[in-house]
Amino acid sequence: MDRKITADSTHTILVCHSNRSLVRIAQLNAARHGVNVIVARDGKDILAKVRGDLHPDAIVLSDDLKDPTTNDIVKALNADPRLKGIHVIVLKGLLGNVGELLKAFKRPPWIMKQ
Repeated sequence: MDRKITADSTHTILVCHSNRSLVRIAQLNAARHGVNVIVARDGKDILAKVRGDLHPDAIVLSDDLKDPTTNDIVKALNADPRLKGIHVIVLKGLLGNVGELLKAFKRPPWIMKQ
């Protein structure tokens, strides 16, 4: 279900990135548009939050997460019927093995170059 961001609606994004400045910019920009930003410390924290009570409209994460990896997080989201509708945005710093990342998606991903 796609929901549009309007002035009278509340949306939430979950952000996990090693660059704390980028996370802070995301928080400030989102707040200006009435969007809540929840910050995850790492991949385990992402999965714990979304398997709990949090159901964000989107997850923004870096491509270099470890234990679990970014690919593992995307696969876990796609494997869970409750979570597979969450939009995932992967911020890619350097072109690495994009093919492996794309295999993790079962729907077209959004990849933004940092």
